[in-house]
Order: sequence, then structure tokens, then C-alpha cells
Amino acid sequence: MKMNILKDESKELEIEFETNDLTIPDLLAAELLKNPDVGFAGVIKEHPNVGYPRLVVKSTKKKAGDVLEKALESLSDEFSKLKDSIKK
Repeated sequence: MKMNILKDESKELEIEFETNDLTIPDLLAAELLKNPDVGFAGVIKEHPNVGYPRLVVKSTKKKAGDVLEKALESLSDEFSKLKDSIKK
């Protein structure tokens, strides 16, 4: 999936996903909201004919990129556990 970073500041990050599927952006936003260092995480959902979904992350203490990376690692761990449980 292709992504474009629209804003990359210390405590704010905005990423556009070049897809109309909201699954991954919504999943990331939900995971980010579990982190107490995240002040805001949400998805801007444009109409499919107008634009693509954008994930917005605003951090209170740490760098926005760092909290996003932590959320991605957490989701990766969860999917690995799910994959392992299915194999059994």
C-alpha cells in the first residue's frame, strides 16, 4: 500500500493512504489511542471520489513518529500471536 507523508513535525504526523480501504488507518488510530503519550489519533475520511483517508497523530510528549512505530510493533505482535493460534 502506498502512503504519502503530508506532515511530519515533532509532535504531529499526517499520513495519506492511497486506498479507499479504511481498515489499516482505523486499526492504527485505535492502537495509537491506547498510548497515554497520544493526545489525538484519528482518520480523516474523504469521499472516495475526492481523496484518500488520512491518519492524523498528535503526541503530547514523545515524537509522533516514535509513537506510530510503537503502535505498528504492537499490532505486528498481535497479528503474530493470532497467526500462531490459527496454526495450532
